[in-house]
Amino acid sequence: MNYISMVSAALNRAKRYPQRARLRRIEGTAMLSFTMRRDGSVVNWRIVRSAGDPDLDEAVGEMIERASLPPLPDSIPGEIWAPTVAISFSIR
Repeated sequence: MNYISMVSAALNRAKRYPQRARLRRIEGTAMLSFTMRRDGSVVNWRIVRSAGDPDLDEAVGEMIERASLPPLPDSIPGEIWAPTVAISFSIR
């Protein structure tokens, strides 16, 4: 598994679909930008594009605060890493 897949899996484990959004059948995708240290700790984050619903955006914030991200691999240089990722909420 590559590092991006590991980060995605960690974020998905921490993601919770808000009950109010689920009941209203609201779906959406937010773009989340965050900065993390080599040890996987998140320094800061921001939503650069809303999911289109305040409940979903709030869930993105709760997710990144809760997530336990894997440490950066040696193949990624530097002391910090700043990705932007899509966080999708869809009712199956």
